[in-house]
Amino acid sequence: MNILFLGDVVARSGREAVIADLPALQKEYAADFTVINGENAAHGKGITKKIYNQLIEAGADVITLGNHAFSKREILQDINSCPAMVRPANMEPLHAGSSCVIKECKGKRIAVINILGSAFMNSTGHPILVMEELLKGLEADIILVDLHAEASSEKILFARYFSEKVTAVLGTHTHVQTADETIINGCAFITDTGMCGPYDSVLGRDTGEVLARLLNDMSTYYKPATGRVVICGCLIEIDDETNRAVRITRIQKRPE
Repeated sequence: MNILFLGDVVARSGREAVIADLPALQKEYAADFTVINGENAAHGKGITKKIYNQLIEAGADVITLGNHAFSKREILQDINSCPAMVRPANMEPLHAGSSCVIKECKGKRIAVINILGSAFMNSTGHPILVMEELLKGLEADIILVDLHAEASSEKILFARYFSEKVTAVLGTHTHVQTADETIINGCAFITDTGMCGPYDSVLGRDTGEVLARLLNDMSTYYKPATGRVVICGCLIEIDDETNRAVRITRIQKRPE
């Protein structure tokens, strides 16, 4: 089985590119199942039900989130009507939405889990302890974790700790794709999958606005950059007999 994972979709330019290019990407990589991190899809922060539906209609099977999951307050009312959306398991409010979604593909039960790291995040529980609780009684053939975290060391530690219990640990949040993709005891891992968003930017944000804030101490509004888009993610190949990952391939489509 091939699972396609796309990193943080940022703002309109990022989501429009993903929606337009996803069918071709799925064909190119023979993807059987697709997961997209959509936590920055709405103007660079948060997501709405409308955007969730657009990504699902484009071909995504599951949408994961992150620390900006509830930046658009309307999603708190809509998230329970978005069955393929996964919110961080250790982020308030805990009552809204689901932190684990299980879907069937090619006769396999695939569990997709979303967890926040502890460093520089407003998490409500340590990711390792939260993950251990989620695994209790979880019945799935394949377990994929979107670990939305700032610290590289924390992501690596998490992956090594759970390498024999899950199928993939995919880092998100920093928007910068790392080149450390590897297989650990049959678990696919990469520190950060990167972003799908404006290429000429500062992590998807308008460069001029970032400079104004840092150099001139100006109070600025989060303004996403526009223009050319980079699409980043990875492909995880899973052995159909063992349900363990055998290969992880980085994907980075830079604008020409």
